[in-house]
Amino acid sequence: MACVLSARPRAELAPFVRAYAQRTVGPTESAWTQYVPAQLEQIINFEFGVLPGIRHRDREISQIILLGGAQTAYAGSLHLRPGVESFAIFFSPAGWSLLFHIPVKETTNQFDDATPFHGASIRELWNRMGEEVLFQRRVALVEQFLMQRLPAVSLQSRVTMAANYLFRNNGAVRIPRLSRQSALSLRHFERLFRADFGMPPKVFARVARFQAAMDAKLADPTKTWLEIAHSSGYYDQMHMIHDFELLGRNTPTQVLLQMGDVRPAALASAVD
Repeated sequence: MACVLSARPRAELAPFVRAYAQRTVGPTESAWTQYVPAQLEQIINFEFGVLPGIRHRDREISQIILLGGAQTAYAGSLHLRPGVESFAIFFSPAGWSLLFHIPVKETTNQFDDATPFHGASIRELWNRMGEEVLFQRRVALVEQFLMQRLPAVSLQSRVTMAANYLFRNNGAVRIPRLSRQSALSLRHFERLFRADFGMPPKVFARVARFQAAMDAKLADPTKTWLEIAHSSGYYDQMHMIHDFELLGRNTPTQVLLQMGDVRPAALASAVD
């Protein structure tokens, strides 16, 4: 199997970044495929070795620096081959957008070349990271790059603050309550949320709850799925199973098996 290293960000970046991860597939390993369910993080992915086979929805992707956002449904697959060496930055649902002043909706249900958004700077970072071997050194370079963005970070809108609150609470907040907390009518709040995030708030909440259930099981495999369902805000276990079928195309156990290390340890155990 691949060697996967992961780490949490430094304190200054924690409001924007959830985790870093690096995957290395040895030259003698057999190829295998992992499946990517719905998720809410914005992600930048760097490739330094053999390109993996990435299928996003109905198309194949072969870029060395990729940017993706929230996926409101089953996203696709990742075919890992000997020689693959990948590094990923997992941002909070609006973290990358706040740092780089790009609307969240521009990345929703997308996964494509990152250079149109970053220009030469992201390619320069890729070059510098490629000269390093150690995971910790690559993390340091990425954090140096991101720290430069902090002085000009965007102010959070009421909708972004509501989305972050919904995310931290695993989607277990009623949308009318969120609209009242944001001092907006329900209809206006839903319209603004869709305009900012490229999805209705109810969909965001569903994916947040689904993701929380996956991460809870990954963080503590001894928990039963019934315990996971109750702690993640589902009405019952069947309600959770329905969401796994909708957002991961399989049963809870099979979704985690097919997903493999798509959600690394530092991300799955992150507490925001």
